[in-house]
Amino acid sequence: MLAKITTLLGDEGSVPDARMKPMFDALAAVSPGSVHTWAVNDGSVTGLAELVRAGRGITHEEIDKLPQNARTHHIRAAFVAAGVVPQRNEALAQLQLWVDRIVPTLPAQHQPVIRAYAEWHIVRRARLRSARRPFRPGADAANRQRIQCAINFLSWLADAGSSIGTLAQHHVDTYFATGPSNARALGTFLAWMQARRLITGIEIPREKDGLPQRFQDYEDHAEQLRRCLTDDELPLEVRIVGALIRLYAMRVTRIVELTCDRFHRDDTHAYLVIEQNAVVLPPSLAALFDELIRRRRSGGRAYSGPGVPAWMFPGRPPSRHRNTTALQRDLTKYGLPTLTARNSAMIANISDLEPVVVSDLFGVAAKTAHKWAQFAQASWATYLAARSADTQSRRPRVSASPSIRSHPADGVRTRPARHNAQR
Repeated sequence: MLAKITTLLGDEGSVPDARMKPMFDALAAVSPGSVHTWAVNDGSVTGLAELVRAGRGITHEEIDKLPQNARTHHIRAAFVAAGVVPQRNEALAQLQLWVDRIVPTLPAQHQPVIRAYAEWHIVRRARLRSARRPFRPGADAANRQRIQCAINFLSWLADAGSSIGTLAQHHVDTYFATGPSNARALGTFLAWMQARRLITGIEIPREKDGLPQRFQDYEDHAEQLRRCLTDDELPLEVRIVGALIRLYAMRVTRIVELTCDRFHRDDTHAYLVIEQNAVVLPPSLAALFDELIRRRRSGGRAYSGPGVPAWMFPGRPPSRHRNTTALQRDLTKYGLPTLTARNSAMIANISDLEPVVVSDLFGVAAKTAHKWAQFAQASWATYLAARSADTQSRRPRVSASPSIRSHPADGVRTRPARHNAQR
């Protein structure tokens, strides 16, 4: 494969420039098909090679000038793994790159407003957030959606023969009546313009927070947890991720960010550090972690970069964690849903723990934990009103028990969820 890349970068049979060795080492860690397709179709490898020959070197800034497609992201990650370029918050960087690309394509009269909103509200808040906690690809996507929502509204306003300067209440009411895909995001944009006196006298519709409605009943939840802890036919990663969701209500996006140094043992117990807290693991789950780390070390994939702890669930290349979407597909494939299981686990834990403890332990916002606590204490009448008539007729009610049941698999202690599943 490297011989083919050498041919693409120079004369056939020539010896690669010594300055290009780090680049070749990085490319060697990537699947040959990806590299060859990237080089032939984009011409990006040739461009980067010219930078190296000119003595400028490969930097994130130079890679940012290339087409930002999946192949470029893959090669960038390989360069990070090889130490050719330093690690950076890629999701945050891609958000800024997207803003820089999208704003110039807008009508001239919309560019100043969208640029200010994107730079000083969305991107600025994203940078502040990234300084406190991880800024993930999901947050990048959500922020792009917020900006796109503002763009769509201004475009609709222009098509209606109006503008920001002539925006009236009937415009807002009409647009919200069409059922925009993200009404909350539009409300944020309107509130931002109102705070800067770009618009005045507008009453912004507020979307009410919905309560969770999809749960598993105790028997399903317990059986799925038993499979995760005892079924050797399931892939090891699937078993561990499924168990963490059902025991600790962890999001898949948080699980894939675990590093090997988060798991440790002492003379009596095994622990996993979730957020900033060490949680005692049941013996069967601890054994799965032991096996996973052993495989990582023996398989040579326990690498995340110079001085950086190895990912518990490495991707390709191993400088980044495993893709969240692919992992969720695997869980679904083996009959281990994520949303209903996490909702059920959250209800079980919030019923036993104070909201502040759940917030610290599971990494959810304090406001969110408080809402879950209120929901867990709500009457059955409120919950049943939110469920479909079909579910009510098909599923018997499971009585809420204040006692904690011992899970039959390895003494795992869980509290039964108060609610039945919606299927």
